[in-house]
Amino acid sequence: MKPEYANTFGIRKVSDKDGEVLEVTLDIAYKYMETAMTVTPKGMENISTPAADYVASIVMNRQSAISLRNLLIQTLGTEP
Repeated sequence: MKPEYANTFGIRKVSDKDGEVLEVTLDIAYKYMETAMTVTPKGMENISTPAADYVASIVMNRQSAISLRNLLIQTLGTEP
C-alpha cells in the first residue's frame, strides 16, 4: 500500500569532531499495522504486525534546518 500521508518523523544529525552540526536529515515514514489471517490449532486467527513505508528523507545543511525551524515557528506559533 502506497502511503498518502506521513505519521512518523525522525531526525539524524552529522557533527564534526568539535560537535558542530554540519547536516541534519529529516526522515519521514508512514507506520501502520498489517493484518493477516492464519490457521492455527485454535482455528483461524487474525495476526497483526507493525509495518512501515518510507516516504522521504530530506537532507539539510545547518542553515536550511534553522530556516525550516523558523518557518515552522512562524506558521504554528509558540506553545502557550
